[in-house]
Amino acid sequence: MHSDGYIGVMSETPLDLVVRGGTVINPASGLHREADVAVLGGRVVAIGDGFRDVPARRTIDAMGCLVVPGLIDLHAHVYASVTPLSVDPDPLAARSGTSTHVDAGSAGAATFDGFRRFIVAESRSRVLAFLNISVIGLAAMPECGYGRFVDANECLRVAEANRDVIVGIKIRASRNAIGEDNTAEPVRHAVAVARAAGMPVMMHLGDPPPTFEDGLAQLRAGDIVTHAWKGQPITRLVERDGSVKPEVRAARDRGVLFDIGHGSGSFNWGVAKQLASHDFWPDTISTDVHTASIRPPVSIDMPSAMTRLWHLGMALDDVVAAATSRPAGAIGWGDRIGSLAPGQLADIAILEVSHDPVTITDSYGVAERVERSLVARTTIVGGAVLERAPA
Repeated sequence: MHSDGYIGVMSETPLDLVVRGGTVINPASGLHREADVAVLGGRVVAIGDGFRDVPARRTIDAMGCLVVPGLIDLHAHVYASVTPLSVDPDPLAARSGTSTHVDAGSAGAATFDGFRRFIVAESRSRVLAFLNISVIGLAAMPECGYGRFVDANECLRVAEANRDVIVGIKIRASRNAIGEDNTAEPVRHAVAVARAAGMPVMMHLGDPPPTFEDGLAQLRAGDIVTHAWKGQPITRLVERDGSVKPEVRAARDRGVLFDIGHGSGSFNWGVAKQLASHDFWPDTISTDVHTASIRPPVSIDMPSAMTRLWHLGMALDDVVAAATSRPAGAIGWGDRIGSLAPGQLADIAILEVSHDPVTITDSYGVAERVERSLVARTTIVGGAVLERAPA
């Protein structure tokens, strides 16, 4: 038997699960080869060959499929029944290979207790959160348009008290969040809280105010710009001639991360192709899944978001990394999720590569024919298979 990792005396201790025969892609270790993945006690215990004679309570045949770490959606909205755009995380997780949804600011300090009690605690999939700098979160908009709702001290208090769930601070740097005041003050508040808490900021890139340049200038190494593949001329990452804006290059050089955050208004094929031509790829791939983006024609989920970047020429291993190890690292969870290394939580996605041509629509109604796509077959969270709801 060849294996990566220590298994123990498996002849005496049956494994809980073996995923057999798939092509394992584990970007954190650079592994890309056919192998089995062994799970015991909710954790990966080995990746290797020759597990067929080892007793296991359950086996999954992944022959012909990709076996990757459970997908991590860095930008989702899953405060269902409380914020208007949110969706239920578990059905989506089960059908999309997504083991972890990171809610992007649906909850603020005044609404987080409910998010923790009714969403985090009740979900079979893993739910983490960026806490909104506005105390009301996305219960109403513009959430930052009224001074009393932007409370840095209360935001910090709740973030400090919930470090097991809260991984960063969210600010929507956009007119529909801040209102008509031409100010970047809510961005500065968010950065101040994140700095005090030792967490990253996720900044939503939207229509000004504040301006693109004002918001971006506030961000530090490790902070995240989401909705970064927009098509609007004022907020896109490229100049009129298609070159990458110097402010964007400077931000990446100082360690700011750029995230897709696809949604129903934030991914443009034309801008994506211009960025690809300059080898400017996203650090992380996320969906901004909500009640509008989950519906046709966009129909976004993690595999379809990943398919878009693969179609544009991003290397498959980099696509997988941008949906697994990189988001895990961005939120400080790289020691637990985002990898199939022995000892990590057994979050696993089994993906099929479909060669049936499909048409994919961006957020602006532009259709693109895609010759190959990623489709989720199985989602495993902490060693437990998420069963899909009946169609």
